[in-house]
Amino acid sequence: MKDIQFELPLDFSEYELELASKGWFSDTWLVFAGKRYRLNFYDSARLAQEIESTLIDELLFFEKNLIVIPSVTRCNMERAVEILVHSGRVTSLLSEDS
Repeated sequence: MKDIQFELPLDFSEYELELASKGWFSDTWLVFAGKRYRLNFYDSARLAQEIESTLIDELLFFEKNLIVIPSVTRCNMERAVEILVHSGRVTSLLSEDS
């Protein structure tokens, strides 16, 4: 991923295999074009659970920089970031400066 920095925690390999069963991960960062973005990845099943759970007590569900992928794996997260950047949709993300 040239000119794209996708950052994961240093200890990511210690729990990487658990992510797919969890269905979400939000400790990732994209650095691109001088901006830093915190990304929130979900699979569709976990996202549906999260939305239902949140709406029991709150009027709305909102998650900044939400990205839904088939399964929360390193490969899928990296591929999603590449697609966001190369398709120009990265401009829809909110940077940490926003």
